[in-house]
This record gives sequence, C-alpha cells and structure tokens, in this order.
Amino acid sequence: MKTVLLNDIHTSLKQTTTTFSLLVYLVLGFFTGYKFNINVGDGITANAPYSIGFMTGLLSLIIILIATLLAFSTLFKEEDTDFGLIIFTTPIEKSQFALARFLSFYFLTVVSFFVLILGYILGLYVQYYAEMHSNFDLWHFVYPFIVFGMINSLVICSILFFSAKKFQNKLFVTIVGVMLYIMYMIVLIFSNAPFMAQSLPQSLLAQKISALTDIFGLSAYFYEAKDLDVFQRNNSIVSFANFLLLNRLLVILLSLIMVIWGIRSFSFLPVFKQKSKKDKTLLEAKILDTPFTTASTLFNSKTKQKALFSFVKIDLIYLFKSIPLITVSILLLFYVGVEMYGDIDMGIRLPQQYASSGLLAQTINGTFYFIGALVVIYFSNDVFWRSHATKFAIIQDTTYYARERLLGHSISMLVLILFLTGLMLLEAIIFQLIYKYLYFDWKAYIGVFVFNTLPLILLSFTLLFCNSKSRNKQVALGLSILLFLIFVAPISKYIISNPLFRFLSGYGGTYSDYIAYGSYLKMFLWRLIFGFSLIGLLILISHLIKTTGKRNNKIAPIIICGSIALVSSYHFLEGYLPKDKESAILEKVTYEKNYRKYQGHPQPTIKTVKTQIDLFPKEQAYVIKGKYWLVNTHNQAIDSFLLTIPKEFEIKSLVFFNKNEVLKLDRSISELNLGQSLQPQDSAKLEFELAYKWHPVNGHNSLNTIVENGSFMRISRYFPQFGYDASNEISDKNIRKKYALGEETKIKSLGAPKTDTDDFIRLDMQISTVKNQIVVGTGELKKQWQDVNRNYYQYQAIAIPFRFAVSSASYKVQKVQHNGISIEVLYHPLHANNVNQLIENTKLSLDYCTENFGPYPYSSVKFAEISSFTQGFNGTAYPGVIFMTENMTFNAKIEGSQNEDVINELAGHEVAHFWWGTNQIDPDYREGYAMLTESLAMYTEMMIYKKKYSKDKMLERVAIHQQIYDAAKGFNEDHSLLKATKNNAFVSYSKGAIVFVELSELIGEERLNFALKSFLIKHKYPNAKPTSTDLLKEILKVSDTKFEQKIKTMFE
Repeated sequence: MKTVLLNDIHTSLKQTTTTFSLLVYLVLGFFTGYKFNINVGDGITANAPYSIGFMTGLLSLIIILIATLLAFSTLFKEEDTDFGLIIFTTPIEKSQFALARFLSFYFLTVVSFFVLILGYILGLYVQYYAEMHSNFDLWHFVYPFIVFGMINSLVICSILFFSAKKFQNKLFVTIVGVMLYIMYMIVLIFSNAPFMAQSLPQSLLAQKISALTDIFGLSAYFYEAKDLDVFQRNNSIVSFANFLLLNRLLVILLSLIMVIWGIRSFSFLPVFKQKSKKDKTLLEAKILDTPFTTASTLFNSKTKQKALFSFVKIDLIYLFKSIPLITVSILLLFYVGVEMYGDIDMGIRLPQQYASSGLLAQTINGTFYFIGALVVIYFSNDVFWRSHATKFAIIQDTTYYARERLLGHSISMLVLILFLTGLMLLEAIIFQLIYKYLYFDWKAYIGVFVFNTLPLILLSFTLLFCNSKSRNKQVALGLSILLFLIFVAPISKYIISNPLFRFLSGYGGTYSDYIAYGSYLKMFLWRLIFGFSLIGLLILISHLIKTTGKRNNKIAPIIICGSIALVSSYHFLEGYLPKDKESAILEKVTYEKNYRKYQGHPQPTIKTVKTQIDLFPKEQAYVIKGKYWLVNTHNQAIDSFLLTIPKEFEIKSLVFFNKNEVLKLDRSISELNLGQSLQPQDSAKLEFELAYKWHPVNGHNSLNTIVENGSFMRISRYFPQFGYDASNEISDKNIRKKYALGEETKIKSLGAPKTDTDDFIRLDMQISTVKNQIVVGTGELKKQWQDVNRNYYQYQAIAIPFRFAVSSASYKVQKVQHNGISIEVLYHPLHANNVNQLIENTKLSLDYCTENFGPYPYSSVKFAEISSFTQGFNGTAYPGVIFMTENMTFNAKIEGSQNEDVINELAGHEVAHFWWGTNQIDPDYREGYAMLTESLAMYTEMMIYKKKYSKDKMLERVAIHQQIYDAAKGFNEDHSLLKATKNNAFVSYSKGAIVFVELSELIGEERLNFALKSFLIKHKYPNAKPTSTDLLKEILKVSDTKFEQKIKTMFE
C-alpha cells in the first residue's frame, strides 16, 4: 500500500502537466488575493479572520475542478493504459491498492489547493488598495484551510472516487463534478450569504437546513457568524462549534462512507457491457468460387455529403443514446429550474413576480451559459477523441473523407447545443404555463438563442479546432479548460481588458418590456460576428500552412474573413472608452490635490434654473440648454470659484456673465478668477449647452439611462455644479496614504454650528421627445404641445432643492381625482395589473399624511414607470412625481398576499417623501440627515401598512427589518440613528423603522404624529434646515418624562 501511494505521488509530481497545473493554481490564487477580494463589509479588513475564512471557503469551490482533473489522470490510470489485468495477476490486495489510490488522489488535491491558497496569501499582502490589519497571524489562514480546504477536499475526492470506481466512466465523473457545483449554488441561495442574499433575507429555518446540508460548509460558517459584530469578525475566528462543527462531522462521515463504497466497488477488471444471449447456430463452411475484383471508387459532392452525414450520425447516436447526456439534461433543468423558481418567488421579504418571458429569459442568460460551456468542453473533447480511445482512428484516418471528421463533429456539437437550448426554452414556457402567465414574449427568448446558443456554438468550434491541434486527449482537455478560464469565466474581464476579444463570454444584463435587450443585442451580435470571423480566419490560415499544392483558392476566404472581422470590430468598438483603474485613481487624486482648496470657499448660489432638454431616445442621446440665475448669498465677496461639468458630456457652449464681464469656458473643470468680484447679494448668470450620448460597448449609467423607450435620468446631477465635490475623493486609506492626500473629507458632524443658507431654486423645464412618447418631469405640468413630430412639455416648480429628474416612454395613462388631488399613473401597456391597487394605496397614503402631518403641497401626484435598465432603487420621489422601476411595482404578483404587499409599502414610503425629503423638509446635510428623510418615510410606511392590514401584519414586516439590521450590523459599523447617513442605509431604513415603530408603541401613534407635525411646521422651507436633534427635541416634548432616557437610548 505504501509503495503504491508513494509511486502515485512521485509519478504525478514529476509530470510536466502537474508542474504547469500547480503554477496555474499559484497564479490564480495570487490574482484572487491581488484583485478579486470580495468586500464583505465596510468595517471588515481584507485579512480579518472572518474575511480569510470566507474567501477560503469560497475558493474551495475550485476543488471541484482540481479534483475532477486529477481524477482523470489518477483514478483512470489503469484503464487508460490497459494495465489493470497485469496488476490483477499480482498479489496486491484490492482494498489496500484502492485505499492507496484514494489517499494519493486526496493528497494531490490538498497540495493543489494549498498552492492556490499560498498564491492567495501572497496576492493579498502584495496588493495595496484594500484595508488591512498590520499584523500577520498564521492561524487565521491554517484554521480555514483545515475547516474548508482539507475537509472539502475529502468529501469531493471521496464522491469522485466512488463515482469513478463504481461506474468507470470519465464523463460520469465530470457530471458528478458539475452536480456538486450546482448543489453548492442551490444550497448557498438559502444560506443568507452576504454576497447573495443580503437583499432577500431567508427564514431562520431555511438557514438552519442550509447550514446542515451544505457539504462545503459555507452556509454553516455564515450561520455560526451571524451574531458576530464587526470587532469580532476582525479579530477572532468563527468558532468551530454548533452548526459548523455538526456540519463538518456529517461531511467527514459522508466522506468515509463514500470511500468505503468506492473501495468495495473497486476492480482491476474493466467493465464489459452485457450483450443479449442468442442461440448459437453452427454455420456450415462453404467455399465460394468468387473471382477477385477491384472496387470502383467515386469521389464527388454527393459521396462527400454522405461521409459527412455518416460522421454526424455516429456522433449523434453516441450522444443522444448516452446516459451522461440524459444526466446533464436533468441537472441543467433542475439547476435552472431552481433559479427560475427563486427569481419568481423572491423570498420572505418581497412578493412573487409574474412569470414573464423576460424574467425567465434573464434567468436563463444568467445561469445556462456557464454550465453549458463546461458541458461543451467535455463533450467536444470526448467526441473528438472517441475514435482514438477505441483504436479506430488508425483505420479512420486512412480514409479519403477523414478530413470531413472535424466538420462532422462541429455539426454534431451544434445539434447538441440547440437541444440544450431547446430544453431551457421549454422549461421557461412550462413555468409560464404553471404560473398562468400566458403572454409569450419571443423577443426575450430570441435573446436566449443569441446570448447563449451562438457563443456556445462558437466555443465548440474553437474547442474542436484546439483538439485537432493537440497531441492527445489530456493536453486538449487542459487547453480547453485554459481557454474557458481566459475567455469564458468571470475572471476573463480582468485578463482581457478589451471587450472585443471576450467574444466567448455570455450576457448577464437585464431585460425590459420597454426595449427588450436594447442596443446590447446588436452590439453582442457584432462581437459574435467578429468572433466567428476570427476563428474562421485562424482555421483557414492553419489549412493554408498545411496545404502543399495550389493556395490561391484559400486566399479569398481569408481576405473575406479578415474584412468581416475589421468591419464588425469597427461597429462594436464605436465610441469605446478604455477603462483603466489606475487612471481613474490618478484622476481623482489630481482633482483633490488641485481643487480641494475650494472646499469651504464661498460659491455662487443657484436661485433659478430655466432649461430646455431635447431627448433623442433612438440615438440614446439628449441635449441640455440652460440658464442659471446666480446670487452671492454669502457675507463676503466672491472673486473666484470652481465650475464642473461631467466629463462624459460634450460642452457646446458654456458662458459666465458677471456685470460687464463675459467668460467663455470649454473644459469640464474650470477655475474662474473674476475681474470684478461678486459682492454679497450681487447676481450673475450662466448659460450653457451640453450634449450626451452613450455607446453600448461602454455600458450605460443606470441613473442616466436614455434608451429607445423607458428612459430615466436624474438629470440635475449632470447640470453644471459649483464648488468642490467631496464625493469625488478616494476613500481607501492605503491609496490616500500612497499619494499623501491626508484625511478624507468627513460629513459635517451632528453638533457643528448651523449655517442659514437658502439654496432652494425655482425650476422651469421645457422637455421635448419623439411624438409617440410622453415626458414626465419634476414639479407640475403647466403646458404641453406638439411641433414638427415632437412632443413638448413644460414643468415648473417653485422653491425646491436642486434635485430634478426626467423620464420618457410610450405610456398608457390612468387618472383619478381624490380630494382635489389628481392621481396619475403612467405605465407600460402590459403592466396594468397593479395600477388600480397603486391608486388605492396612494389615496390611503395621502389621507394618512394629510390628516397627520399637513396638506399636500401640489395639485397632482404622478407615478411614472421606468425601464429596468435603470437600477439602484425601486422607487424615488421628486416634487410632485414618483418614478418606479418596472421590475418591482409593476411586475409583482400581489393578489391575496398581505405579507408582501410591495405596492402598499412603496406607495406609502414614496408618498411620505412629499413631506419628508422633497421640498417640505430638506435636512441640513450632516450626520443624521437620513433619519429625517428615510427613517420618517419608513415609519409612515409602517403606519399605513398597519392601517390597511393590522398591527400584527405590520409587526411581521418590522421583524424582517430586524433580521436585515442584525445581519448588516455584523458587517458594518453600527451607528446611532441620530447620525444616520446614506452610507449606512441599514441604519436609516431598517433601524429607523424598528425605532420609530417601537416609539409609537411607547408614547402612542397620535403623540408621535403630533410631534412630527409640529417639527414639520417649525422647520419646513423657508425656515432653517433641521437636524436630527431638532426632531428628538419635539418627540421629547410630547413624551412622558419617565420615558426620556429610554427614548434617548433608542436613538443611540
């Protein structure tokens, strides 16, 4: 046994492929530590014990790949060399030989993973951009390596060992490896993993089941760490106890069982297929007097087609009659089906989604391609080398049409990929039928073909070409996996910077009922054309090199492929702007060093904005023409100031007028030194014209989305801005230290002196769009007209913060009147399901807010649906209008669901912002400002929920927010609610809801609402901007003195 073990290890380690593999693992680990660290929380360092354990557990997924590759060379050694029968004749005991083989397999897997982790450690301590502890504790790396690396290697090796010895089939071993990956991802969905489920908290029961059944142990790790705070995660390892200990013991037990079964299944003898027994018939020998003749041969297009068809037929019979394909199909259906169900169900916090074609196609695009690529890698390798494995290649390669074999294999793989795609589409249609959503959007399903089938076909052609140029099956498989890592895996974008050459990757973007896949579909097709032409070019050049006769007929196809590649690359790269992280950092460093001197320097105050915005949705562009009327509201003269325009905008005109002085500007960042100082209360004017257009190769800004239909722009962000922008600073401490930037600008402290600055504006917007679309702006609609096939709308608002937005789409409109207020919902014609409920909930919200907080400040409330290409929020409120994305409000299936009424929640929350955060209460921008907007909106949302359903139902929603808050504070520093900012949303949203609901129970809802109304009267515009302590004072005024200390504690 010892001899066999040492021989296996020694033989493997001295092979060139092993050395190369270990080098690849070292480099992969290094780049993981150097570039791919997942930030698990703002307060947790990259080398914290929790982070190291988290990353080690995540990296242990690679053990599946490592062990599967080693299984081919280690567990099938005798089968590949026909050496089993020879060993069978020796006195070696079967059980000892099998155990030695498993131990060598396990040892090599652990060593490979150790090299990977070693590379990760080196990369982690070489990088400089992630926040790190200064000390190095070896135990923080050894502990997770034992818990995850060694134990996960044990269970994976044992399962693969049993599969290999029981079935003696490499393809089956590969399928088992894929199945392990799928199980891992499915279990992880219910683990409350910080990178998968933070926005969709799972129930505690689901987490416990996941913690016990996850063979990789990550779910148990997350569950055991759920109550740890930031300090504990930074300084202590996760205790090896409770669910984590039980999980690891169960996994070790499972591993031992699989090893025992594998040893019992082990045999030196090959597996022979059973053949049906037939009666033996004695044949009488006859001597035939047949003259010797020569067979006539015919080589033409018809015989060529027959030969090609023969290759395809043999491949397809082999593929579709094989159990592995059936197994792969079932696994794919199961995995994608679970993902589809998860995307429809949405967990315990959010309501079920309609099973639309777009949603299911998006799920397929996000899951199928990666698994499909792995399947194509194996089958391409297996189909190509099958004739070599059966020793038939020697005969086959002597035939005239042997050169058609590669084309035959290509057609066979094409059919296989079409079959797998068909399964995915069939499953999606079945889901639609089950959930009774009978509108089938074929645009969505065509995208599945384009984004998955076509690149998989291109991948199969590329892999078959690589197989044809390889010396043997193992080298070909290794090269195929290398191509997968470079061109297909998520790390490809870090390896290949230019997106044109990532033509073997899929598409994980969004789908919208407004514009389907938008311009991304066309862009993707251009890249695919480039990929097909490039691979075709390589194949043709290869054939040209091998050709010894006339080569003229090869030149024309090469020129054609080269021309197609050039044209397609030109169209794909139109408007391409390379992204370089270092350049972006240097740009921010330069900005801070050059312009931080303007921080605190008095700047002109914008008092009136008059603008004309022309939208061109088909061109994905718009033009802004505008005027600012400026006033020096400070007590000192302004002789210089800083003016900034977003760099992605083209400046067509930018002119500053000050008395008799006219300054023409043409740069995105301008320092203006005035010849005549702007004295206190003096006025000036800025006129500008800006143009914006985006190209799909660069991606779109999700908050500046001008698309063919369903556009939305937070457009005030892209108007000229005065003064220094502290949000443009680098927050990473290591980078700041490297460039000697000093301390980062901190938000104004809660106790800082107040300043009385009137920065509200008067807004006049004229917006035009194409004739079949409606524009929704900020404020109230004053006028609309049509001219030269364009629709024009004029919106006005008096006394609002400098914050306004625009949407444009082909809307259907529904209006009602409620207590003198017009409620309007503008939505996609297919999304009428929730419109009536949205209107009813708006009525309820308006009634509650006007009754408890004061009158609504406008004559109308508009709800405008926007495409899912806008992301980052479900709903956002501006003066007089609320914008809502299509995915949540309008695609939620809420019939009969009281626990997940997202319509009530969003309507209550966003309508509440008309009192808290748009133009009535505009808090001073300092610590605690988010409490006066989001926390008060959350409280209002909860009270409206209670009014519609019941107190118990409302408390169920609060319990979910408690779960979200408890999970988030373990990864981020907890803050007092009085100091809540946008950087700790879990405090302002979840903690805010918890505290204010508890407060309403303590002092009574009526008293609390009286305090809020009093606070609003005292501090709404044009009164001084409030702080969170101002609200606390009003609450304490209406509260019993015996609760004073408890109330103060609640807000801490």
